[in-house]
Amino acid sequence: VDSLAYWNDPQGERDQQFQPPFKGSDGDAEKYITFTVDTGGWNNIRMSMEIIFVIAAATGRTLVLPPKAPLYRLRGDLKNIHRGFADFFPLDTEEFQKKVKIISTEEFVEKEGGANGVAPIPEDMREGVMKSVKVCNKMKKMDNACENIAQYLSQVGHVPDARAKDYCFVFDEDVFNGDEVSDESEESISTFCGTRKRAFWNPDMNQQAVVHFRAGEKEWRLLAHFYGFIHFTNPAIGNYYKRFVRDYLRYNDQIYCSAGKIVKALQAEAAERGFDPDEEGAGGFSALHVRRGELQYKKVKIPAEEWYENTKEIWKPKEILFIATDERNKTFFDPLAAHFDIRFLDDYFELAGLGDLDPNYFGMIDTIISSRGRAFAGTWFSTFTGYINRMRGYHGMTMMDTWYSFLPNKEKSHHWENIDHFAFAFEWPDGWIGIDGDVTPSKDVF
Repeated sequence: VDSLAYWNDPQGERDQQFQPPFKGSDGDAEKYITFTVDTGGWNNIRMSMEIIFVIAAATGRTLVLPPKAPLYRLRGDLKNIHRGFADFFPLDTEEFQKKVKIISTEEFVEKEGGANGVAPIPEDMREGVMKSVKVCNKMKKMDNACENIAQYLSQVGHVPDARAKDYCFVFDEDVFNGDEVSDESEESISTFCGTRKRAFWNPDMNQQAVVHFRAGEKEWRLLAHFYGFIHFTNPAIGNYYKRFVRDYLRYNDQIYCSAGKIVKALQAEAAERGFDPDEEGAGGFSALHVRRGELQYKKVKIPAEEWYENTKEIWKPKEILFIATDERNKTFFDPLAAHFDIRFLDDYFELAGLGDLDPNYFGMIDTIISSRGRAFAGTWFSTFTGYINRMRGYHGMTMMDTWYSFLPNKEKSHHWENIDHFAFAFEWPDGWIGIDGDVTPSKDVF
C-alpha cells in the first residue's frame, strides 16, 4: 500500500487544524446533509459522493449515509448484493470522523424522526420508512424500496436548486455572512461558472436543519467532478478541500494491497526485459482502459484493430501492456496480442488473492494498476478512464503521457483548458495540480 499511496496520512498540521469556514456558530444545534445515491455506474456514484462529502465537510454538518442498496454494475457478489460507501472507502477512521461526522439513515431516523426531532416522519410514510431504513431495494414495488427513504427526505429536508448540468455551487465568505459578492470574487465566479446558474451556500441555506440532495433522480443528478461543480472563491479553502478528497476519499487498504501485488509482479516481469520503474515507483509497464459493456456512446466503442492503429506509437517494443476492461471475451484483444504482450487482472487471480476479496473490488483494482503505468490510453467518455487520469495526476505524473483511443480527442489531456461548463466525460488538472498551495496555479506548465 505504501508504494502506491498518493495521499498524506497523516495530513500536515495545518490541514489537521483546519476548521470548516461555512458551518455557522459553534452553539448551533446539529444540522444534517442527506442525499440519495446516483443511479449510474460506480464511478458516477463516486463522483456524486465526492460532491456530497465536500459540502458536508465545508459546512460542518453531519452526513447521513443512505441505507445499503444494490449498486448498478456492482453485483459481483450475488449472495450479498447490498453495498454502502464504507465498503469501499475508509470512512471509520478517527481522523476522517474529525473532518466529517457520519451516521446511518437508521441512526438519523432514530434521533430526528420522532415528533420532537428536526425531521419527523409523516404518519403515512412511517411504515415504508421503517422497512427501508437499514437496507433498501431499487424496485419501487418492494416493501423496503429505497424510494420510501427518498420521498421522506425530500419532504423533511430543504432541497437546493443545484443540478450539476445547469448549476455551479459556490462557497463565498461574504455571501455566507450576508454581504454582497466582492469584485474579485465575482471575477473568479464568472471564470469558473461561465453561463451556468449559481447556487450559493448562503445564510438561508445554512439555517436549514436538513439539506437534502436528490442526486438519485435523473433531473437532480450530481454527475460532475467536485472541482468542476463546487467553487470556493478563496483558493486556499478550495485547495484544502481538493486535498481532503485526495487524502481521505480513496479506496481502502484491502483494495490497494491487492493492486500493489499486481503492480509489483508486472514491474518484476518488466525488469527482466530491461524496463525499470521510475524514481517515483511508476512504470516498467504501460496500461490501457478498454471500455466495452453498456457504454452508451457507441462511437467510442471501437474494435481492437482500431485500438492498435490509434495507439501503436505510444508503446515501446517488448513493453508489457496491462489492459483494464469489462470485456469478458479476451479473444477480442487478439489484434493487440499479435503485436504486444498483454496482461489482464485475471492473470494475477491467485497471486493477488482475488478469490478472497469482494468481487466488486475488481474494477477498482484495475483502476489503481492502470494509474501506475508509464503511459496510459483510455476510453473517451468513460469516467473510469477519467479517474485513472486523476490518480496519475495525484502521483505527479504528466498528462502528456495520457491519450484517448478516440482519435478526435486523442490528445485532449495534453491541453489544460478552463472548464467553465458542465463536464463529466474527462478529468482535468484543476483537481490535482497546485492543490498543496494556497493560490490558483498557472495553466501554462503542467
